[in-house]
Amino acid sequence: MYSWFGEKIRIMAKTRLQPMYFNTSLLFSIVLVFPLLQLGSCSSDYDILSESIIKDATKEESIFIPVLQITEFIIQSIDNTGLNSDIVGVIDEEKNLIYIDIDTSSTSTLQLKPTITVDSASTVTPDTGTPQDFSEEVTYTVTTENGEEENYTVIPIIVEPENVEPEIVETPCSSNREDSGPIIVTEHNQRIENLHIKTSNQHGIEINGFTNVVISNCIIEYTGAYMGIKFSEADNLTIENCSITYTDAPSSGPLADATRNCIEGFDSQNLVITRVKVEDGSTGIRLDQCDESVLTYIEGHNMRGPFPRGQLVQYDKCIGGLLEYFSVINDREIAWTEDNISIYKSAGQQIKNGLIVGNNSPRGVGVMIEDQNTEGARGGIGALVEDVDFLQMGNGVASSVEGSGNVTFNRLRAKDIICGELGQNRGQAESNALIFAAFETTGGNKIIDCLVYDSCNPTNIIWPEYSFEVVDYRDDIDFEPRAPIVLDFNCNAAN
Repeated sequence: MYSWFGEKIRIMAKTRLQPMYFNTSLLFSIVLVFPLLQLGSCSSDYDILSESIIKDATKEESIFIPVLQITEFIIQSIDNTGLNSDIVGVIDEEKNLIYIDIDTSSTSTLQLKPTITVDSASTVTPDTGTPQDFSEEVTYTVTTENGEEENYTVIPIIVEPENVEPEIVETPCSSNREDSGPIIVTEHNQRIENLHIKTSNQHGIEINGFTNVVISNCIIEYTGAYMGIKFSEADNLTIENCSITYTDAPSSGPLADATRNCIEGFDSQNLVITRVKVEDGSTGIRLDQCDESVLTYIEGHNMRGPFPRGQLVQYDKCIGGLLEYFSVINDREIAWTEDNISIYKSAGQQIKNGLIVGNNSPRGVGVMIEDQNTEGARGGIGALVEDVDFLQMGNGVASSVEGSGNVTFNRLRAKDIICGELGQNRGQAESNALIFAAFETTGGNKIIDCLVYDSCNPTNIIWPEYSFEVVDYRDDIDFEPRAPIVLDFNCNAAN
């Protein structure tokens, strides 16, 4: 009888049940009393014995049997930077397998911290909260106090990001787009649309102190020491379906000065700039103290500078803002670049889904975040650069420097890095073809799931490495760059 009971305990301990408590006194009593009851119903010494045993059964003596089981496996967003929602493991209790879905478009497979729940009398190794690389299977061992062990295997199901590129954006077009000289806005809610504006003696469109203005379906050609569109205190401005070009630019090299931007705005909130092409300006879009702007489907060509201009987009003392779906193609024998995207004394920007080709500045980089905690800076620290491809960079791909911090470079890809002459006799890059930089930073910077292919200086990828909280990149896989944005402004009689 006792050997049978012991075997039952061992079998039950190996089953997938919750922890159980057994009253050994009561079980012993039942085993003894049951055969005695078969002898008859008359009072006897056996009845007295039965009553005595039953009374003794009230003296409980419980034993705890731990269960070798993981009852919950979850990767929580609160514990993992960059994770948008919790990843809950699906547990196969018969096979000791745990399946997790990881979408690499929203998180890296590296450095994920799981929360693992086991029985209170058991431990798990590696311990809960220990960062793991879930690009491959990971084994966990559950161990009881008496040394019994059970292994679980976590199997990641990797969902690769879809490389979905924006199609050619056909902007609304009108056959009756009218020729026009420059426009000065004179009232709130004014609409400027369906115009072909040419100017050489003032800004193409100027807005000062008027809100809710809409500029739609316009072609602006400007020259001289002027801007294509210049605005200030113009909250809720919308610029859509527009092509803006600085005409009469030299065949190569910089413009005469740095004040000839395609679009420039000051002290204006909640801007929307979408489906806009900028070409041959000092800078494509320059925003100063313009908070929470939304820039989408921006096509840029040959930014001309000179210093300190030369950007596709520059944020200056701005709080927040989204730049998504964009491309800039700079012919290094024509353009005169600095940083392609500049985040200066600004914070909270998100730069996503873009293509940057060509930088011939010895000091400029693809995306620069700097001076977030210096005098005049606004918005604190932090920025996100995500899903951007970089080609023909010389001095750097992405940098968080001089007082900036909490910057995440996620899924950036770079190749065709330049080690020699940058173009137009501008010399060689001062960084000797560095890829990522984070010097004089406040910390918290991350490189996540990035790719650097066939760098011309493979020993000069990150500097200094200790300035990055996470370093996760590969250097052995080629890639097809994302397609550039192409906006169609052609009009004909059928439109």
